[in-house]
Parts: sequence; structure tokens; C-alpha cells
Amino acid sequence: MATRKTYPALVAAASLIASTAGADFYQFSGTFTNGYSVQGVLETKPSAPAAFVESNPSFPNAPFVTQYLQYSTLSVFQFGNVIGSGFSVLDGVSYDPFLYTAFDSTTLALAAIDVQTRGADTGPTPYYFISNGVAPDYTTVAYGSTAFNLFLFDPSASSATFLGSASMLDVTAIPAPASLFALAMLPAARRRRR
Repeated sequence: MATRKTYPALVAAASLIASTAGADFYQFSGTFTNGYSVQGVLETKPSAPAAFVESNPSFPNAPFVTQYLQYSTLSVFQFGNVIGSGFSVLDGVSYDPFLYTAFDSTTLALAAIDVQTRGADTGPTPYYFISNGVAPDYTTVAYGSTAFNLFLFDPSASSATFLGSASMLDVTAIPAPASLFALAMLPAARRRRR
């Protein structure tokens, strides 16, 4: 009887582990001037190399299928309060025509990034983006030649407001959901054995 009760949970755990096998998860964060901060998550595809550059191969067309990123999200805070949140990449598809990520997982270095909170929404709602390929005066520059700059973009006016800058973004490897699930299930499995 106990086997029948635990079987669906084991099947769910196995499918969760299989779906994330080989994928890696990273959190990035930064503190910006003027009371702003950002947090985001990158999930790489199982086939992603340790170091890669992800960019739109057919700019400015979007959405497009990504090569290396499975998921990318960005949350923006002001004085600790969330003021915007969304995704650039979802299920291996980028909805951000300006997406750019230069990442090395061996050194946890994020050399370049351009991500936004807009997601699949293509309406006139303002959204946030960070980039170290856009100067504070909203001119395009070579990636890495400026700080990581935070903007609020208004699609209806096609204008961006500079909000603050950060000299670097911290990157931390985080356990895959399957690993977290397995760790959470460990005490329950030990109790059943007794």
C-alpha cells in the first residue's frame, strides 16, 4: 500500500529531474545608484558551453529561439520595493529583441548583459531594462565600455529615462529545482524507512 501512495510522487520527481538534467541556474544581482537594485535568474540549456554569448541572430525580429539560455528573468527594486518584474527568455524563446548575454559559468562572470522586464507583452506599457551596451545618455556603445545602466523605457514615446548605474553584477550558482526537490524529500524518505 505504501508503494502505491508514493509511486506518483516518485514519477513526478523523476520527470522533474529529467526535465532539468544538465541545466544550470544562476542568480545575478546588483546595487545601483539612486536607491535601485536588480535581481535576476539565468537558466542555461543543457547543451550550453561554459562560456557563451547569446544575442539575437536576426535583430530586430522577436521572438526568436535562443541557443544557450532557457530562461532569463529580471526584477527591479527601488529602496527594497519591487517596481517591475518580467522575463526576457521563457522556455528557450526570447521575447526581447535586444537580448544580449556574455556569460562564463566557470568564473561566474557576466561580462555583458541586456535584459528587460517586458516579457511577451508588446503593448505600450513602460518597462525596465539593464545594459552595459547603452550609455546613460541612451546612446549605443560597445558592450563593457560603460557601467551596467538601468533605464525605464516608454514604448509609446520611444524614450528611455536613465535611473542609475552599477559597476558590476554579482553572479551566484544556485541548485537546480530537481536538486532542491530531492533535498526537500530526503527527510520524508528517512522517516518512511523507520
